[in-house]
Amino acid sequence: MNSVSQREKRSDHLLEKIRLVVCDLDGTLLKTDKTLDERIISIIQNKQYMFTVASGRSAVLVKDYVDALGVRMPYITNNGAQVYDARHGCMKQYDIAQGEVGFIIELAKKMKIECHANSDSCIYTVGRLEQIRPFRDRFVGKLPIVDHALTEQITNDIIYKIVCIDSSLEKMNEFAKQVNLHCSGASCVRSEGNAYTVVNKETSKGAALRYIMDLYQIDREEVLVFGDNYNDLSMFKAAGTSVAMENADRQIREQADFVTVSNDENGVSAFLIRMQK
Repeated sequence: MNSVSQREKRSDHLLEKIRLVVCDLDGTLLKTDKTLDERIISIIQNKQYMFTVASGRSAVLVKDYVDALGVRMPYITNNGAQVYDARHGCMKQYDIAQGEVGFIIELAKKMKIECHANSDSCIYTVGRLEQIRPFRDRFVGKLPIVDHALTEQITNDIIYKIVCIDSSLEKMNEFAKQVNLHCSGASCVRSEGNAYTVVNKETSKGAALRYIMDLYQIDREEVLVFGDNYNDLSMFKAAGTSVAMENADRQIREQADFVTVSNDENGVSAFLIRMQK
């Protein structure tokens, strides 16, 4: 397979019609060591298109990258549960209903699934802290962390996202099935690997992207998005042109218009450079 173009589609002068480029962070614009694509800052400076990011991460873990990139427009966090302006003020947000948070946490405990729940002011973990630890440890020094939290502690806060994980994909699929069956206001979807994310049912990266598009009066055909995982598929559907990373699962690559080289090979900047020629 060609490392840049996956489907038969003209790519010459693609960026001439693009007004907005949107990038996922982990596995896309960030390398495995969590540093930025080395060429992206110089590439997006003074271009005719706008640039922003859409991440599953919380705002506290995104804002430094936003500042480094010089983003001047709204950006998406928590898989679309929150949209922030360039000054890091929250413009739009959707929390999970308190009763449904309680149901999800109790279900995770019953099924022995590790998870962490995110509020703006605290991170609450549930379970053994084995597989969830890499997600949890991102917040060390950023937000207070309450490990092995009581359900009451979690439900007394405003929760925007719950990340859940287990080594068994079959168990995770059953967990998601139960959440989606019993929670009318929340949605549990696969985000990366065996990790699933629960957010308000009205939100997704794609829904948040459409909100920004409406705000700036940008047509679907004028949007180019980059992503590498299941939580990026809603953006692929919302945008006129989608690009998957070579490091993405096959199912993700198959749903993109193009495939670029991996995140560790600066795949985003490589694609943008090629399209500008």
